[in-house]
This record gives sequence, structure tokens and C-alpha cells, in this order.
Amino acid sequence: MKAVIVMLKEGEFEERKAEIKRLANTGGYEVIKTFTQNAGPRGKYLIGRGKVDEIKNFINENNIELVIFENYLTSRQVLSLEEEFGVPVMDKFDLILNIFEKHAASKEAKLQIELARLKRKLPYIKMSVGRRVREDHPGFGSSGEYIVHSTLRSLHRRIKKIEDELEKFDARLESQGKRRKKKGKTVSLVGYTNVGKTTLLNRLTGVDKKAEDELFTTLKSKTASLNSKIFITDTIGFIRNIPHELIYAFRATLKEIKTADLILLVLDASDSESEFRRKLKVCEDTLIKIGADSIPVIHVLNKIDISDGEKEGLLNDYVKISAKYGVGLDRLKERIIEELA
Repeated sequence: MKAVIVMLKEGEFEERKAEIKRLANTGGYEVIKTFTQNAGPRGKYLIGRGKVDEIKNFINENNIELVIFENYLTSRQVLSLEEEFGVPVMDKFDLILNIFEKHAASKEAKLQIELARLKRKLPYIKMSVGRRVREDHPGFGSSGEYIVHSTLRSLHRRIKKIEDELEKFDARLESQGKRRKKKGKTVSLVGYTNVGKTTLLNRLTGVDKKAEDELFTTLKSKTASLNSKIFITDTIGFIRNIPHELIYAFRATLKEIKTADLILLVLDASDSESEFRRKLKVCEDTLIKIGADSIPVIHVLNKIDISDGEKEGLLNDYVKISAKYGVGLDRLKERIIEELA
């Protein structure tokens, strides 16, 4: 599907631009052009009227099928933009959900994605259905209102049903976690998306979980044993400005981190210094957001086989490894055992 990206030219612009392009490619979209708005955000379209017209002309001339905004949009902005462009409009939140959907294999992951999508789309659906009713049935008055409210009631019932099912899933996870706690200690692998956590889990435990060079391939927690007393869990990757709705939807999975005895915070040694600092802050802020900031942490510098520089000055304590080639893993295992002793 041919798409264009639209973004405001504000802080960390080049890094955000590279990330949204990678997200779009992971989602299966062909990015034809990126439009940038130099001015600050506007109310109706987020971008200015002139930029809207510029994008609209480009869409018509190049058969563009989708517009992706790097910035988050309100439901009203999405509706207004779709009316102008005549093609679907999504923002970073929707794009991430589409990628999640692509990788969702378990029933729980699919339900978590559906819940996040429904909660996010409720205002959009309300406005969209209301507008359609008014256009298709002018003068219907209270009958039109009934159609809107009936649609919303149906969606609320579906949300409640999903939340009930996820609560049961949460209870099962908690029960499994308690059983593991009785057997030994638990370690959570965390880090920015695509940092190599699944490859590291495979190397440390000898399991063969699928690892791909794509974003968000891990949606459901994966646990394996380092030894008879230590269990390691791979969890969903973090990303900049992760929306609250996503944290809520994946609260059961993220709870694995919150209840761990030790966290391995995996970082990419090959990142530039600025990108390294940014991703480290995103990970640390996310741990605070989910209430896991008091758990002991070992910083793990992965991908030292392709590192273009040292990162020692950016961390107080760390273990350097290459999960891909198995370098430094003996020392990492020693550190894990020392920390949990």
C-alpha cells in the first residue's frame, strides 16, 4: 500500500523520522514521501491549511492510499483529515497497533490489541456514525440518536467482555508467576523494541523462540529457565511516547516485569550516543510508569559486534555482550547469579 508520512518538525526530528519510517515499513506500507510542518500544531488538522492542500494534491497525483501521521491525532482531526484527503488516515498509535496485529499469535495478544483499538476508536466511531446517520437520514432526530447510542452500547459490551477475559488471563499469569516464585527467582528482559531480547533469551536458556529483525515481534511473554532456580522472561519492547492505552491493554504482560526479582535492561551498543541516551531514558521512564523502577537492574550492552564506539561513560555498571554470537554470556550469567544470591 502506497503511503505518505506527515510530521511536525520538532525535537529529535531526524530520529523520529527514521523511527516512523521503520514502523511504516514493518507494517507493510511503501512510504513514497515524508511531509513536514515547520510550524507548531494546529487545532483542526494538526497541520496548517496550506500543508493540507499540498498533501491533498500529492495524494491525487500519485495514487496514495494511506496517510500516516507521526504525531498523535484526536478523533476529530482524523475525521477532518480523511474528509480532505479522501483516503484513510492513521497516526503512530494506529500504526503500532497494526504491527501488533501482524505479530499477534495468541488469543490474549489479539484481545489486548482489540481492546486498545476499541478504546481508542470510541470517540471516532461516535462522531463517524453520528455524521453518517445525519447524512443518510436527515431529520431523523431521536431515531438517529438511537442508532448512535445503540452502536456505542454494543461496543461498550464488547469492551467489557474483553476486559473480563483479560482479567482471567491476568489471574492465570499471576498464578503461574507465584508457582515460579516458589521454585526460584524470576528475571525480566526489557529494552527498546528490536534490541535483541528474544535472541538473548534463546542464548541464555537454550530454547529456540522465534527472533526476527522487525519491531514488536514479542507480544506475549516468553519464559524459560536459566537453571533449576532462575527463570527468565522476554517481554514486549518499549518505544518512545508509548500511549497509556497500550500500557493498560498489555498490563498483564507488563506485570511480569513489575513482579520480577531482577531486570536485564538490554541496550543497543551500536546506536549513536544521542540515540543511545534517548532509548535509555525511554526504557527508564517506562519502568517508572509501570511501577517497576525499584527492582534491581543489570544494564546489558548488546550488539558489541557491530558497535561503532564505547558507551561506558553513559552507564555506571554494565555487561557487554553479543547475543547473536554468544560473546560475553558467561559473564552475564555470573552477574545474574550474583545479583540473585
